[in-house]
Amino acid sequence: MKTILFSPVGGTDPISQTNCYDGSMLHICRHRKPDVVYLYLSAEMDKHEDDENDKRYTRAIELLEEKIGHHFEIRLIRRPELNNPHDFNIFFKDFRDVIKNIVAESDQDDRLLVNISSGTPGMKSALNVMAALGEFKCTCIQVTTPEKKLQNHEHTNDFELKTLWDLDPDNDEGAEDRSSDVECPNLLLIKGEQTIKSFLMKYDYHAAYNMALDLSKNYPQSRVSQYIDYLEFAMNRAAFKNVDSYLKKFPELKPLFPIEGADRPVFEYALLCDLKWKRGELSDFIRSLSPLIQELFIRVTNKNIYPVSLEMIAENKGHETWNRKKMQAIAEENITGKKIYDALKNAYDDFESAKNDPYVTSENFCEIINKVSTVSELKDDINILRNQIEKKIRNILAHKIFYVDETWIKKETGNLSPQQIMKLLKKVFRYTSINVRDEYWAVYDEMNKFIMSKIDAR
Repeated sequence: MKTILFSPVGGTDPISQTNCYDGSMLHICRHRKPDVVYLYLSAEMDKHEDDENDKRYTRAIELLEEKIGHHFEIRLIRRPELNNPHDFNIFFKDFRDVIKNIVAESDQDDRLLVNISSGTPGMKSALNVMAALGEFKCTCIQVTTPEKKLQNHEHTNDFELKTLWDLDPDNDEGAEDRSSDVECPNLLLIKGEQTIKSFLMKYDYHAAYNMALDLSKNYPQSRVSQYIDYLEFAMNRAAFKNVDSYLKKFPELKPLFPIEGADRPVFEYALLCDLKWKRGELSDFIRSLSPLIQELFIRVTNKNIYPVSLEMIAENKGHETWNRKKMQAIAEENITGKKIYDALKNAYDDFESAKNDPYVTSENFCEIINKVSTVSELKDDINILRNQIEKKIRNILAHKIFYVDETWIKKETGNLSPQQIMKLLKKVFRYTSINVRDEYWAVYDEMNKFIMSKIDAR
């Protein structure tokens, strides 16, 4: 691994003729000991370096090399035609191209230092803007003057390097290191993190995570690592994947899961349905409703009528089926069980005669609730979900491809908007044994706030 210094050359380089202290370029070389030094020379500085009797910049570094016993490989970037060293536009483009080439020629683990204290205001401004944009991984170095104030930046014609070197107080043992790293606000990183926040507000966790991955390739790992794992967790949660490993690794995430145990997957799936309409994914929203509607109908029946899941339903090759033999036995001994069995027999002519036990469907439970429940409001809600939503529009979308918008949904459902459909589903949860408080439905917003707090942490 090499340390590389890119440095413009200014009026007090290499040694100030005013106070005999190191100029910024030489001082950084002294204390940071770069292996390779790129010196950027405008027309005036190039004349000094081109003069065989002068060569003040390279010779000063050679004197330092001899004193501290560290070898510097010096590479000159000469601009003899550059007579206007104050034009920001010139340097922004030229410095950008030069540093881009330096980075391309360097190894991945090399460290790049940039001197932002030498040169004209145009040079310093260009380097500061480049650092703020964060296009390159670099450390900006500034050097304060010994007097901690502005000083004369001009050399007279009687510049004598050897004399100034001998008088240079920075050569004294224990001399102060006036160089320091500059924490530049990285505008591209800030913009990238603002974009991540925007994705979070839109519940687009895949895009947010991918943006963080891109940032991790170009910016300090210590910064992006503050939040990238949480984004990965959110992306997997929104994809309905098992996130238990994240909960073990990050116990601070547990409050974001208000429903636990066997009920958690049902509530998590309902949250995803809620996200789909919020993201404008209306076709997917409608298609996703059937599993939730059927699960809710089963749980409504279990709690309010009879525990059918435990006593009347069996698993058959991955499908839930009615266990008719057991249903008949229950019907003989239990009046509610008989009402359930009769409701299904009367609704379906082949319920008893079918060769195999019939599959369980949401329509079955709609029949049971209508025939057995005594709660009018519950029956109204169940009928809307089954007949105006699932039967009317979900089943159409399951077999056809066409454009879906809110206007079409309202037209087909009797003026129900996606938000109203979701509101009805939330209401039906109250008839189940899953204790879902109103504030639980905002858990994804709470998750977004949590992740954004990690992005804002410094």
